[in-house]
Amino acid sequence: MPKISIIVPVYNVEQYLCQCLDSIMAQTLKDIEIICIDDGSTDSSGAVIDQYAASDKRIKAVHKDNAGYGAAMNAGIKLAGGDYIGIVESDDRIEAEMYETLYKAAQNNDLDFVKSDAYYWFDSLDYRKRVHEKSLDDLYDKVLGESERNLFFDFFMNIWTGIYRREFLLQNSIFFNESPGASYQDNGFWMQTCFYAQKAMWLNKAFYYYRQDNPNASVKSTSKIMAMTREYEYLEEIIKARQQNNLLPYVYATKLVRLKGTFYRIEDTQKYNFIDQIQKDYGKYKAYIKYNGYIDGWLRTLLKAPEEYCDNLIKKKTEVKTRILESNGMVIYGAGRQGDILMRILYNEGLYDKICCFAVSEQSQNTFMGTKSVLEIEKARCCYPDALYVLAAAPGSRASIEMQERMNQLGIHDYLQMTDFLERYNYI
Repeated sequence: MPKISIIVPVYNVEQYLCQCLDSIMAQTLKDIEIICIDDGSTDSSGAVIDQYAASDKRIKAVHKDNAGYGAAMNAGIKLAGGDYIGIVESDDRIEAEMYETLYKAAQNNDLDFVKSDAYYWFDSLDYRKRVHEKSLDDLYDKVLGESERNLFFDFFMNIWTGIYRREFLLQNSIFFNESPGASYQDNGFWMQTCFYAQKAMWLNKAFYYYRQDNPNASVKSTSKIMAMTREYEYLEEIIKARQQNNLLPYVYATKLVRLKGTFYRIEDTQKYNFIDQIQKDYGKYKAYIKYNGYIDGWLRTLLKAPEEYCDNLIKKKTEVKTRILESNGMVIYGAGRQGDILMRILYNEGLYDKICCFAVSEQSQNTFMGTKSVLEIEKARCCYPDALYVLAAAPGSRASIEMQERMNQLGIHDYLQMTDFLERYNYI
């Protein structure tokens, strides 16, 4: 019996698959099995996993008719024979010591699951940015249980940075929703593991590279308007069927929080139609986010005048994009977390090439951010005097105020701010 079974769902990823599988085969923990589930790929992905299986007996190549991500993942879970189960998306990659480190932590602490951090990763830009919940620093590297369960949901939502005890999954009937398509079906699995784990841990390390530059990634799909809603309806159904109604508040609160991300992700023309679902869910579940002032306030603002809200949002997005396209390039003042968010937004909007450079108040060791130079703001002003400037700092923060003063001193008075982007674009 292997220590870990690693499930790799595969669908039309020939461009990235070898890089993914090579990183798994390079694990320092050798006692693993790698279960590749080809979900009816129409490119060469199926042939690729057959070649790898022929070269390494730890790899199992499974071919099935296309039935969606959830069905592929469930097939992998049922085939898995390891003590623990890991998941790697077939366009991502992992560091060599990932599973050895996770397995030691799981064994030493008798954990139902253990996770680590991840990197937002642009392979094409040779760029990565660690995803880390700094507000939870005191909880990393500690065994967490029932008294901390509410906080489980505050860590970065994903299913692939960790390993799960196989018996824990089977005993609690934790599987994926097998709805058609491949959008959001990780949500239900993620929530169930957080519901039922008696002992869990998040390591203050990052091993997983979460690809951001695959244009065909399901997370970038803007057309599946009701996929998120259907996923949470599925979760509600199974919780009620199990007569575990004490868990429903988690489902309802998370569903309302996720509405905001869905609203910004879907196509602008579909936002009007999605308002009906938001109104319905807010009417039913608003009590569950009474103390989440940010989300509750956003929902109330949206629903006060939904059509006007959508009109203004689309109009502003069009104005900002037009201004960027007509500019002589952009200088992004800020190379920290907000700069990273803005870079991802611009990349996803096809505007990355408009960036001239990033600028900082004081030169750091980082001289590049992606493929763009990082310059002191004074030097950036000299090099790109006619560029459009963007202040990439948390709105209202002390840093933002100081950076505005610096820009005023340099004669930069007309610029975009993060508020022009954060409340209008999805950046995950």
